Amino acid sequence: MNHEWILALETTVASATLLLARDGEAVARRDFTSERSQECDLFAPLQDILTELPTGAQLSAIIIGTGPGSYNGARVGIAAAQALAQTHGCRVAGLCSFEGVTEASQHPSLYAIGDARRGSYFLMPVLNGRAQAPPRLLEKADFLQALTTDNPNSHPMVTFESPDRLPAELLCTESTSTAGGLLASWLTRTPEEQNTLLNTPTEAFYLRPPHITKAKKKGSKN
Repeated sequence: MNHEWILALETTVASATLLLARDGEAVARRDFTSERSQECDLFAPLQDILTELPTGAQLSAIIIGTGPGSYNGARVGIAAAQALAQTHGCRVAGLCSFEGVTEASQHPSLYAIGDARRGSYFLMPVLNGRAQAPPRLLEKADFLQALTTDNPNSHPMVTFESPDRLPAELLCTESTSTAGGLLASWLTRTPEEQNTLLNTPTEAFYLRPPHITKAKKKGSKN
């Protein structure tokens, strides 16, 4: 009997998780904690969990969390997933990491929010466990106004960071995404929806272009 083996990776949060599933059922899980060195910390648990594959078995698909979260974590996870996909002859599907939070399966509607640095914040709706649009990047006043007008029923708000990084008047829950949550989100999709994701290039959520300080011209006194 041929089984469908799926590997799910969530590396955009500090408490990263890897999950190996057979026919939709988890058979192995690995965890590691990493803030900024995912390129070093990922590969030992990744190699370890792959030993759970029976001899000769191949992955059917790889699911990866794409953020918004740690951009370095997303980049490393995507690169590892793509390399594995070439080896196993399968494809990679990227899911918004906020689809992997526990709250996404508990509430029909929630808002993912976070500190986008430089005095701005992001928000994005997650309806029925699925992200509906890319993150909106807003200055504080516009961010608070958007939450008032877009969320009149006070749906739950979740963030991947400490709530003290957000405006004090907000009541939000600090949460985290897991590989198991991503797999659950994946399994709710129809085969057609899954195929569309597998055919879509996997890219990390990047809230804004990097801030680059231009070098001073020679002879400049400023």
